Amino acid sequence: MFEVILHQYDLSQGMAAQMSQQLVGKYFEGIWHTGICVYNKEYYYGGGVSYDRMGQTPFGKPTKVISLGFTDIPEELFMDFLREARGEWSMEKYHVFEHNCNHFTNAAADFLLGEGIPSEIVNQPNEFLSTPLGTMLAPMMQGMQDNLKV
Repeated sequence: MFEVILHQYDLSQGMAAQMSQQLVGKYFEGIWHTGICVYNKEYYYGGGVSYDRMGQTPFGKPTKVISLGFTDIPEELFMDFLREARGEWSMEKYHVFEHNCNHFTNAAADFLLGEGIPSEIVNQPNEFLSTPLGTMLAPMMQGMQDNLKV
């Protein structure tokens, strides 16, 4: 049995918790990047799938560490899953709202455990986009995302 752990990193470094209610009209504890930890490694998605030693990623020290449960899936089978999904989690498929690190972590957790990560993490972009500020900024942010694809 292998423990599966979720590492959450607040990309705002505490600013979301301090200022989101005033700026966005909704409280956000953090702006989450996540990694899935299993087999003494941490797997994450940005410009493709990467891994490092647990807690040794470029994102620094995790803000939150949550045990998601235990898996019987051997590391070799998980590596097969990652190889087969390489095209799905490529740099070209990255989308800040619709196909990001949290979606990858959710898919990896689902493969390993039969259930994903907490839905509030995966749905955070939709929560932001449903606010008045999010609605106003969405076209500009989509334009920036589209320019990354060029």
